[in-house]
Amino acid sequence: MNRKLLLATSLFLMAMTAWSQEFKVGYTSIDAIVFSMPEIPQINADLQVYQKQLASQVESKQKTIDAKIAEYQKLAQQPTVSPTVMQEKETEIRKLQADFANFSQKADESLSNKSNNLFNPIYVKVQNAIEEVRKEKGYGMILNAGTDTGGIVLAAREEDNITKAVFEKLGVPMPVAPEGGAPAAKSGGN
Repeated sequence: MNRKLLLATSLFLMAMTAWSQEFKVGYTSIDAIVFSMPEIPQINADLQVYQKQLASQVESKQKTIDAKIAEYQKLAQQPTVSPTVMQEKETEIRKLQADFANFSQKADESLSNKSNNLFNPIYVKVQNAIEEVRKEKGYGMILNAGTDTGGIVLAAREEDNITKAVFEKLGVPMPVAPEGGAPAAKSGGN
């Protein structure tokens, strides 16, 4: 599927280049910019606190189930216990386990929603800056270079990299590459 998308994008870009030499295409990595924003450490801290709260609730529910199972096993050891009581305990444990599975799923969804709610404003802010730079520099299109396999730019001229200009537009210092490592976002752009 990615190859088809890449091929379609490449064909589109070649057609656009042939159609007009004035059409400029730039690139950047939106994720590299977003994760360099000053708000990110606080967002990560908030998500970590929220995740710990959810994990604590999950752990508490699991302990309740474990206690009920231990109680059931203790009851099963008693020769005088009635099958009806054992069946009621089994039903209670199954209900707790179903509730636990449901709660765990909702906790995962809640964490995902919280993450989206915290990150979306940053993505919007960065996207708006990218759009402003695109207009200012006369680019017809800006592609996402990506920081992993999510990008669609395989090769491009460094002068079409608008990352530095986007950082400047946002008023955020661009991260410096660690010694011997690749930078978080390539520098460049005019």
